[in-house]
Amino acid sequence: MQQESAQPAAPDLRDYLAIVRYRKWTILLITALVVASALFFSLRQTPIYESETRVLVRPSTPPAGVAPVPVNLETERALVDSAAVASLVQERLGSERTLGALLESLDVSVETNTEILSIRASDPNPLVAQRLAQGFAQAYTTFRREHAQEQFRAQSDEIRDQITGVEDDIAVIEAEISQTEDPEEQNDLSAERDSLIARLGVLHQEMESLRSLAASQSTGGEVVQPADLPTSPASPDLVRNGLLALAVGLALGIGVAFLRERLDERLRGREDFEAQIAAPVLATVPRARGRRRRRHRDLVETLTDPKGGAAEAYRTLRTNVQFLARTGSLSVIGIVSPAAGEGKTTTSANLAVSIAHTGKRVVVVSCDLRKPRLHRCFGIPNDPGVTSVMSGMKLAEAIQKPDIGSLRVLASGPTPPNPAELIGSEAMEQLIEALRMFADFVILDTPPLLAVSDGVSLASRCDGVLMVADARTTPRGALAHAREQLEQVGANVVGGVLNNFDPSRARYYSHYHGSYYASYRPRERGNRQPQPPDPQDSDPGQMWG
Repeated sequence: MQQESAQPAAPDLRDYLAIVRYRKWTILLITALVVASALFFSLRQTPIYESETRVLVRPSTPPAGVAPVPVNLETERALVDSAAVASLVQERLGSERTLGALLESLDVSVETNTEILSIRASDPNPLVAQRLAQGFAQAYTTFRREHAQEQFRAQSDEIRDQITGVEDDIAVIEAEISQTEDPEEQNDLSAERDSLIARLGVLHQEMESLRSLAASQSTGGEVVQPADLPTSPASPDLVRNGLLALAVGLALGIGVAFLRERLDERLRGREDFEAQIAAPVLATVPRARGRRRRRHRDLVETLTDPKGGAAEAYRTLRTNVQFLARTGSLSVIGIVSPAAGEGKTTTSANLAVSIAHTGKRVVVVSCDLRKPRLHRCFGIPNDPGVTSVMSGMKLAEAIQKPDIGSLRVLASGPTPPNPAELIGSEAMEQLIEALRMFADFVILDTPPLLAVSDGVSLASRCDGVLMVADARTTPRGALAHAREQLEQVGANVVGGVLNNFDPSRARYYSHYHGSYYASYRPRERGNRQPQPPDPQDSDPGQMWG
């Protein structure tokens, strides 16, 4: 019966924080590079000084008869930033810069909810920046004053023309009065002359009023804050650039961290391993220093270091295996892994020794006929072994006794020319069934699943399969592929063993709910009956005596 796949829960905030903690050095390195680059380029920039002046805009008093026009600050801002004002600045300062260059160094803004224009000029020379800011402010007020004066001059010229016209009319009427003798006509001409004289008086009053208004007219703008001499550059702003670079670096670093996490195929801990194989992790074997440099016999920690953490992990594995064996038929156990070097042989040897210490009869079989290593763990020869039995040797003669209680070892034997055919043969089936009859547990050390087909073939003949993975090197994709192959042949994955586990570097992600032990059911073996071994070939007295 196939176990149901475990579905991981959606990641939560703790999962994201765990990724940030695990990838902290990537984030810090990228952030440091971004900040250092920003500060480096900032320091290489030419310092720019900025001077500011503020101008209060006032509406001009219009001449008589002219309706007042409200001040539009956006229009005034555009006026300051115009070529007309820039030409006045160019003339007054005697600058050789073009009008475009002068306007590029200028920044004019309207202060919110006020009638004040902020005029800022920038230049590598602080004194030039001050002169430019003050020059634009003065040029603006001068331009507005001249424009107002032009309006007054135009109005004054118009009134003057009217006065001249009225005076001419009066002179003509007086000449006509002196030439006529008709009293009635003289009265009419006198009345018309008096009307023109009154009109002339009104025009003279308007002229005087206009002159008085022109004399008291303000410039339309007042500099309320003179341009200051800057003492420190406005750009580059190292503090601002550093803070911006820090924010950008953190965002980029976190993004790269999550991208690397997305592309990282390594196992993300115990829960991830369980999710990939859809079975519980029965043991996590801690990482041992210098493990790859030790002798093969030293890998059997249950013998060499029985009080160590690895030996305790294998005893935990033994307890879990015996529990599963009590709930169902689990006597033939295949130890598999996706690739070589992930700890199959070490797990097989230690599990066999650990179970044997409880008094159970255990046979561990080296089924890797291409690159056998199991015999080295126990310091025994590789010949005779599995291939020897298939060639006609008695099973009792091929079994070796490593002097470890009720443990027996069946090495792989001489390397055959056709290992895949031998593993998949009926003879191999009969060998497994013979061992099943006379041992409490038969542990098969298999070849890598993804390298050759031998391991898959053997897994289908086992009561249960233990998937072994290396916490530091086994890719998740390889585990998923290996699991698919086992599912295709109906193999029963009862659990996993996570080797080379370093708790100090473990990553904690979302929790996968559900009890795998509760979902485990022994695989039905149908009506297949074990093939009885040859009595001469499998005498229990010879094997266990």
